[in-house]
Amino acid sequence: MSRLSPSIRTALNTATLWTPHLVTASGLLFAFLSLVEIFASHYRMALIWMTAGVISDAIDGTIARRLNSAKKLPSFDGTLLDAIVDYITYVMVPVIFIYKAQLIPVDYNNWLLPAILIASAYQFAQSESKTHDNFFTGFPSYWNVAVLYILLLDPSHTSNLILLTVLTALIFVPIKYYYPSRTTKHKTLIMSVAIIWGISGFSLIFTYPTVYPIPLGISIICSTYYIAISIFTTLYSTPNT
Repeated sequence: MSRLSPSIRTALNTATLWTPHLVTASGLLFAFLSLVEIFASHYRMALIWMTAGVISDAIDGTIARRLNSAKKLPSFDGTLLDAIVDYITYVMVPVIFIYKAQLIPVDYNNWLLPAILIASAYQFAQSESKTHDNFFTGFPSYWNVAVLYILLLDPSHTSNLILLTVLTALIFVPIKYYYPSRTTKHKTLIMSVAIIWGISGFSLIFTYPTVYPIPLGISIICSTYYIAISIFTTLYSTPNT
């Protein structure tokens, strides 16, 4: 087999460096497909595409750090692209989901949904939205997770309204939430919880609208533990940790 020419090798290396950015950008495709299914009232398929967006977001940063893309492609701001895609994936799509599926009393759409959009945008734009040790500060706009639990648990519209209002307020409360793929403190434990949560969550989405109690219970336990350990770490960690 003939060896590749230097020009071809350079082109392949450059293409490889773009891989994490393409993975990030794929979140826009998954967001679009989610919206198509939302407006068709195919909520299970919408959740599946939303899950695909979460997976792409979970792996793009790891790939970028492995390839050192930020240094080798200095003219392209992957962090900015990631923030744009994250806002669409974690905020815009779930808010449209809430609106289209009528998950809260209709009379409150015009104030709560814009409040979620604006509060989340405020958080995304904060320089301290992530701490130096890779914690999120304030509720990290997991609106897709909120939508998932609302669909699975099927509470009253008033309960949904209260939940979403509380979560919006928690954006401004400086609790340190773990960033599962990047926080080094308790990393193995948190990643294990995140993986178990992800498996149980995907099984729930796969069988939706049938909801099985065992994966639902596992999912709720994982979520409760994540919130509890985040609050505990916030209250009892020293300023330098």
